[in-house]
Amino acid sequence: MNKIVLFYVPLGISSLIAALTHVIVNAVLARSEYPSFTLSSYAVAVSLCLLLETPLTAVRQMTTKFGYDRKSVHSIGILCAFVAAAVLIVGWSIGLTPVGNLVFQYVFGVSPALIEPTKNVFQVLTLLYILVAVRNIYQGLIINKHRTAWMTFSSSIRIVVMLLASWFLIRAGWTNDGRIGAAIFIAGIFIELVITFLEGRVLKRKLPTDNGEQTIQDAKHLLPFYLPLLYSALVLVILNPSIQAALNNTSDPLLAVASFSVALQILNLFVWFCSSLHQIVIQFYTSRRREVLIFLSFLSALSPLLLLLLSFGFAGDPVLRNVLGLEGELLLETRGLLRILAVYVAFYPWVEYFIGRSILIGNTKPIFIGRLFSVGFAILALILCICFFPGLDGKVAGIVMAVSSPIELSIYLLLYRKISMNTMKNHPEKKFT
Repeated sequence: MNKIVLFYVPLGISSLIAALTHVIVNAVLARSEYPSFTLSSYAVAVSLCLLLETPLTAVRQMTTKFGYDRKSVHSIGILCAFVAAAVLIVGWSIGLTPVGNLVFQYVFGVSPALIEPTKNVFQVLTLLYILVAVRNIYQGLIINKHRTAWMTFSSSIRIVVMLLASWFLIRAGWTNDGRIGAAIFIAGIFIELVITFLEGRVLKRKLPTDNGEQTIQDAKHLLPFYLPLLYSALVLVILNPSIQAALNNTSDPLLAVASFSVALQILNLFVWFCSSLHQIVIQFYTSRRREVLIFLSFLSALSPLLLLLLSFGFAGDPVLRNVLGLEGELLLETRGLLRILAVYVAFYPWVEYFIGRSILIGNTKPIFIGRLFSVGFAILALILCICFFPGLDGKVAGIVMAVSSPIELSIYLLLYRKISMNTMKNHPEKKFT
């Protein structure tokens, strides 16, 4: 168990540290002469940037699954280069041509006065795709060798560099352009990449040239594994705008949006920490199955318990009242949302478990199918709640998230039962566990 804890805790901490990135940038831009103008241009540009980054999120999973020899890593690198180039071309098309004006005005609803500043910020952020593509490959190698402390170290240095850059820029008075925020963000990612690259390159040199039949000889052989992960990530992107649209149609949209925004910030602390649990399954399930299940069970029980504690005055007021400054109706609505979202975090580790199982066996289609059903149900439930129960306000989003999570888990269970039966039928000598 100690080995699993020492492997995972640095991963979870690195995710929490990285979450501070935009907090730091927003703190700098909030000191500009026109903070709402500057913050808006940065926020919209980052939203689109992270949306286009979605195709690169599966690179780390590919490396942890297949990156056990240099030839396979080379194949992963080729596929990653094509994906990054495609994303970069799309990004440049938006940032450097009139297409961007249409995207920001009609898709994101940006006012005409903000379109040009937003495009300027986005142009800087397109550099992110190259950095993230390379970083994710070497992070996968580091995870495979259980050197996850390096990820905590790199993300910590990233934040330190961003804090120093922020301090300098504030002292110099350079805070009136959203591109300053983008530059701080890029600088942090670049430093993280350098540290990850230095350690990852050493690990790569120690890998064998090939790994026999398990070697990936051609990048196209990765597509059956990669594409379902890509599709599942794209499907998930639809959910957040759908929730925001639903909240804007409740009986009190201001209260609904505000309470959900606060509750989501707290929820994300638990989600970010648990977002790499699939890596435990990939790395340890075959050798330490019982310990993996115990660790997941512990987090599945602890996370909702902590969230529930925050929803009660005696434990949550120091955070909700004193730190976040919530009062009155907003405080009560946020407490109610946290109690509902406790259901979501209880199931989340087990969703990650089945994602890890899918990656482990090299069949990622269940991830896409489960995510598709979950998001489809969530959107349908949002429509029904708004039509029949608009008075639920922010609780609409909480209820939908709380119910969609066990539905996604149920789909995974059904699919794995089918895979298990097919495996036993076609290969009686194999036992699917």
